[in-house]
Amino acid sequence: MDTIQNIKKVSILFFIIIGTLHIGSSLFIANEIYLKEALILNKTLDIPFIITGLIYGTTSLRISLARKEKSHRILDATLAGIIVVVFITLIAINLLVPDIY
Repeated sequence: MDTIQNIKKVSILFFIIIGTLHIGSSLFIANEIYLKEALILNKTLDIPFIITGLIYGTTSLRISLARKEKSHRILDATLAGIIVVVFITLIAINLLVPDIY
């Protein structure tokens, strides 16, 4: 359980840092300041921002749903399956949907 709590702590740190950079780059794009750099940063950080949020959310869910006296294989497999499906969907959307810029 300590490992999952450590993963949760690290993922919230990365979520805050990547989220701040991603939202900041969106504001730069909206105001047309450093447009080229902001576009590169925004396109680069969209998937890591979602993935860190997913990791934080699933570890929080795992900690709240897990009981010490029971096995967690089904819960772990379900949460891992959700992460894999969302990750594959994000990659497919990123590759198949054309960029506006």
